[in-house]
Amino acid sequence: MDSEQLGLDFHVEQTPWGKWVNPERRATQTCKFMKYAGLQQIPAQPWPEDSPEVARIDPLVAALFPDMATAMAPESADKADAFICFMGECFIKYVGAEWIDWQSFAPGYSFYQDVNPAVLCDTDDEDEIGMWHLVKDMIEDHSDDGGMFSYFASTVREYATYHNEKRQADANVK
Repeated sequence: MDSEQLGLDFHVEQTPWGKWVNPERRATQTCKFMKYAGLQQIPAQPWPEDSPEVARIDPLVAALFPDMATAMAPESADKADAFICFMGECFIKYVGAEWIDWQSFAPGYSFYQDVNPAVLCDTDDEDEIGMWHLVKDMIEDHSDDGGMFSYFASTVREYATYHNEKRQADANVK
């Protein structure tokens, strides 16, 4: 190094959220769930209500997370993380969402020690959906939708509609 160069040999420590939200890490985890579920890619549009793919995936998700205790168990951490990343990427694709570290949670209401992933949806209400709450609702309230993945697909369709309505209204204003 000559006298004109500065030595910039310092280490920048990432926050727990910075580590969690890292795009490469999320992509790897998303792919893990997709491989487990037999998905080649996230479809271009949300799954329709009568999708055979959703019906096929319902029992796979139910087997992973039959209850919240199983979903929260340390031995399920990697599987839960993969599914959470997958769900968030669907919200990003269909709802224009972005990941946020949701600060409105009490201890025990997150799958993680130091972060609480949620998505901020591009909707008129700027809905925030905590992943812990979504998984809990999928486990506890899925019977009307046919299964846990059906509940998720229905939720994504609902918020995609809100997102599209907002985009349409925004386009009409311009």
